[in-house]
Amino acid sequence: MALNAPDTTVTIGGVDFTNNAINFVTIGQGRQNVWEQARSSYAQISLFNPTNANWSFDLNSSVVITSKNATGTNRTLFTGTINNFSGAIAATGAIATVGLVQITALGSLAKMSRTLIGGSGYAKEYDDDRMLNILTDAGVSIDVVDTPGVYELQAYTAGVDNAYALATKYADMAFGYIYETTAGEVGYANESHRSIDVQTYGYDTIPTNYINAYSLSSQKTSADVVNDIFLTYKSNQSKTATSASSIATYGKIAANIATELELAVEAQYQADRYITLKALPETNLNSFQIELLNPNITNADVDILLQMYMGKAIKIDDLPNSLIHTDYKGFVEGWQWNITRTAITIEINSTSSIFSITPTRWQDVSAALVWSAVDPTIQWSQYS
Repeated sequence: MALNAPDTTVTIGGVDFTNNAINFVTIGQGRQNVWEQARSSYAQISLFNPTNANWSFDLNSSVVITSKNATGTNRTLFTGTINNFSGAIAATGAIATVGLVQITALGSLAKMSRTLIGGSGYAKEYDDDRMLNILTDAGVSIDVVDTPGVYELQAYTAGVDNAYALATKYADMAFGYIYETTAGEVGYANESHRSIDVQTYGYDTIPTNYINAYSLSSQKTSADVVNDIFLTYKSNQSKTATSASSIATYGKIAANIATELELAVEAQYQADRYITLKALPETNLNSFQIELLNPNITNADVDILLQMYMGKAIKIDDLPNSLIHTDYKGFVEGWQWNITRTAITIEINSTSSIFSITPTRWQDVSAALVWSAVDPTIQWSQYS
């Protein structure tokens, strides 16, 4: 038995409001799929006020939500600030009036969208330096910015824009992504991040008996297919890439990709990579749900789920053949917590690892690696 009941705490402005939370909270984090950038995390909270108290919280009051694992250790699920709240009367009579307050709190990416930066421009630099400069100028707490840089970017002199728009623009341009931690920090994962993580840590297996079977579904869609790429880079130069076999099967599906890449070789690599990723559709799992009070879940796995993060590598074996033709390997793109007084459920969005695992570049290989240190039994797999 993993958990007997949720043990969740809601703190607003440093004050514990857990006992006032009705049905507790909903928390969302990350993105829907690999082709998007992360949106701001959010928490929706309903509080009842049975004593007609004048609570002192206001816009930008801090909101922290934690939940204990099976051994009593607190894990932070959300950190943010109040974006809006509204009050209403839940009940009234001769004895008392009971108020109801609905709160929406947002994470650090929302703050970035309201912060203007870029007025001084940015020098020609690689994506790691560009992203560090943007996050520094945005004034957020920074988690990790992956180094070394992968793509060299032109100097930016276009002027003022909001920090979120600039961060997502250049993350897209470098095949990376920005993310929020549950502690409210913002980081940047570059193109090589997931490949290196899998090489280092492998995939975490999620047994099928953890998953609500009725929440499972799969999808293959032509919306994922692109087989004719026209990519622009420095001084409006261009590179192209096509897939003849994909065009023969699905017809020509074109995309125009505008970048500020500095180097022709990197522009061509990107055009070719779009074709590698998108010429053929891939079967994805849609979102699926796990109830943490499921008695099949081990204490260790409850703790792993409570520490969910964007980009986590997951593996699900023995899925029904009607869903997917093979064992599933993918990455967590986003998740939602639904917490009541009697249940705590996580709904996970993921995409296939095929859309994220990049070919190994020499810059990603440790200088200390020698061939004698490489496992002689290692085998190449398109799913690894």
